[in-house]
Amino acid sequence: MCRVKKVIYFSVFLIVFCIGYSLHYFNQYHIDDSNVSIQSNLNSWLNRGDKEQISANLIKVVRLNHSNSYIALFQLENDDIGYSQLIKGLNGNFKIELAGYGSNVVSYENIRTNEGMYGILVGKNPSLKINHITTKLIHGEFSFTTDISKDEMFVKYKKLPSDLKKTFPAELTFYDANNTVIY
Repeated sequence: MCRVKKVIYFSVFLIVFCIGYSLHYFNQYHIDDSNVSIQSNLNSWLNRGDKEQISANLIKVVRLNHSNSYIALFQLENDDIGYSQLIKGLNGNFKIELAGYGSNVVSYENIRTNEGMYGILVGKNPSLKINHITTKLIHGEFSFTTDISKDEMFVKYKKLPSDLKKTFPAELTFYDANNTVIY
């Protein structure tokens, strides 16, 4: 009899634990896979605790290769460009992992995914003056070149080698169509 009670208690505990974990998980990954839902939740995220309300206009969402991470590119009312890392859960919905914005024309960030580290470039290319960007990691012997000649606003990425110790910061060099450095 005592053994049966232990099995029943353990089974009840296991069921309650699974239900609790499922509720927690599905509450975390609650953003539908639609631009409207992503933009609405992004605005809520950006306005947490701020007295001055800001509004983001979602430009595009890009998946980082075959990982569960996506980058949402957005523009604020004051024309600043920003990005957000979205993680897709098992239920097909997203959660916002991080978000940032600023007044730089182009920004470099390093993003950790379930497939490793990625170098991310987000920004704008006013009048399509920039043809390509060379990104060189300051703490390492790694660089990559990104073509943005046809993109007025962009999010570009590169999978970084797993043996790199430091993946941030990076030095960005802008080039025009004639391969001349733009200052």
